[in-house]
Amino acid sequence: MQSQDKAVLLAILEAAVDAIIVIDSRGTIQTVNPATSTLFGFSKEEMLGQNVNMLMPSPFREQHDGYLSNYLKTGEAKIIGIGREVVGKRKDGSTFPMHLAVSRMSIGDQILFAGIVRDITDLKNVQNQLAQANEQLEQRVQERTRELRAAQADLLKSERMATLGQVSGGIAHEIRNPLNAVRTSVYYLRNVQNPSPEKVAEHLERIDRQVSLIDNVITALSDIARMPEPAVIPCDVNDLLRKIVCSISMPRNIQVELDLPDTGLQAGIDPNQVSIVFRNLLRNARDAMPDGGVITLTGQADSENVVVHVTDNGVGIQPDDLARVTEPLFSTKARGMGLGLAISVAILKKNHGRLDVKSEPGKGTTFSVHLKPFLAEHTA
Repeated sequence: MQSQDKAVLLAILEAAVDAIIVIDSRGTIQTVNPATSTLFGFSKEEMLGQNVNMLMPSPFREQHDGYLSNYLKTGEAKIIGIGREVVGKRKDGSTFPMHLAVSRMSIGDQILFAGIVRDITDLKNVQNQLAQANEQLEQRVQERTRELRAAQADLLKSERMATLGQVSGGIAHEIRNPLNAVRTSVYYLRNVQNPSPEKVAEHLERIDRQVSLIDNVITALSDIARMPEPAVIPCDVNDLLRKIVCSISMPRNIQVELDLPDTGLQAGIDPNQVSIVFRNLLRNARDAMPDGGVITLTGQADSENVVVHVTDNGVGIQPDDLARVTEPLFSTKARGMGLGLAISVAILKKNHGRLDVKSEPGKGTTFSVHLKPFLAEHTA
C-alpha cells in the first residue's frame, strides 16, 4: 500500500501544472517537478544539489539563507505557511512575478520545505492595465465633473433650476447603467485567475465604451446649458428645409413630402442652430416609422408667426408620455438618450420660437415649429 501511495504522490508531482520545489534546511534543492524546469529554464540536473537562491534575483538571493536560518532559530515565518508575491529569475536572467507558498515537512529527523510556485505575469499585466484604465476613468470623470459643474452654474444664471430635479434624475439613470457595466468588468479583472488576453481586451474595451457613453451624456447636457447666442439673419425657411431634407438619409420605404408656400416663409433666425431642430424632428419621424410611411412638411405664415409642421404617420406617442417628450433625458426610444428634443426646445427659445406637439397612438405625430418672421423680429 505504501508503494502505491508513493507512486500516486510521484505521479501528482510529475503532473502538477505549478512548479514544486523541495529544499532542505540549508536551502539545497532536493527535488523539482517538470513544471519547475519549464518555468525557470533549468534542467532538473542543473538544479539538484544547488541552493534554491539560484532561482532568485538580488537582493532576494542574498537574503534567502538568512530567512531560513532565522525561521529555524525563532520559528518566525515570513513566507512559510503564509505565501506571498515574490520575484523569480530564469536561466536566461529574465525575472518574473510569482506567487510562492511554502510548507514545512518533517521526514524522520530531517526538516524539508516544499515550495509551490505560480507565474502571475498575466495577472500583474491585467492589474496594471486595470490601474491604467481606472486612472484614465478618474481623469475623465474629473474633467466631466468640472464641465457639469460649469453647466449647472449656467443653468442657475439662466433661471432653469426648475428642471434641475428632472435633469438630475435622468443623469442618474443614464450614468448608473454604464457605471454598473464598468463595475462588473472591474470585478472580473480583479478576481479572475489567469484570464486570456482576449478576455482582458474585451473587458477593457467594454470599460472604455461605457465611459464614452457617460461622456456623451454630460457633453450633450453641457451643450444645452452653454447654447451660444444666435446670429440672427433673414432666412428663407423653404430653402433651409429643402437643404436639410436632402442631407438626411431615409430608408426606401419612407417618403418625405414638402407642402410649402412659394413665398412668405421668411424668418429671423440663426439657420445653423434651427437646422439642428429640423434634423432632430426628421430623424425622430423616421425612427417612429419602422415599417415605412410618409413624412410631410407643411408651412404657413402670418404677421406674427412662421410655422412649420413635421408630420409622420408612425407609431405615435402615448398620452402619458406626450407631456414629457421635451424633458431632458426622457426618451420613448429603446436606445434614445432623450436629449434631441430638449436641445431643440433650448435652440428655439434662444431664437424666440417654440415647439408644440400633437400625437395619436398608432396614427402618427405632428411637431410644430413656431418662428418669428424677420420683419417682426427686427421691429419689435
